[in-house]
Amino acid sequence: MDPRERKRQILDCAAEVFAAHGVASTTVRQIADAVGVYSGTLYHYFPSKETIVYEVIREYLLDLRVRFREALAGRDDPITRLEILVRTAVLAAESYPHATRIWQNELDYMQEQMLEADLGPVAAELEGFWTDTITAGVAAGQFRADIDPHVFHMLLRNAVWMASQWYRPSDDYPADTLARDVVTVFVDGFRAPPA
Repeated sequence: MDPRERKRQILDCAAEVFAAHGVASTTVRQIADAVGVYSGTLYHYFPSKETIVYEVIREYLLDLRVRFREALAGRDDPITRLEILVRTAVLAAESYPHATRIWQNELDYMQEQMLEADLGPVAAELEGFWTDTITAGVAAGQFRADIDPHVFHMLLRNAVWMASQWYRPSDDYPADTLARDVVTVFVDGFRAPPA
């Protein structure tokens, strides 16, 4: 197998194992078994288990940042921006289901390990897309002022990202439909009532 293909296989298998068992509980042996290689083989590609999880999350966050930047380019209306953020996040979670679960389930680990590394600014930018949009919408009178913006952000964030725990795309309920339903419940529900 080509070294790039093997590296991709290791990352994909490791992401699935980390998502299922947690980062701390996952062993190099489990990852190697999932890949179908000896444990020592992994060290030809990655120096440690931590490097593997770092690469899984790094790829996910960098792609999510690109998706957000592209989708939001030229969009200033907070309602439109929030709808775009929801849809983009749901579709990214569909593309990276295991990384999404790791990112959400391992918040303490991510804070300690990943965010102290060079991913801290990326994570802060991703968070800023949401918080800046919500704050701008409240300031413009488009979103409700009687709901704390931080509380709303946490509720929406968990609805979007934690869906990776239970949601499996299907022909009957594709990711676009999930995104639409999240927008209907949260974004429409957060709109300021007519004066």
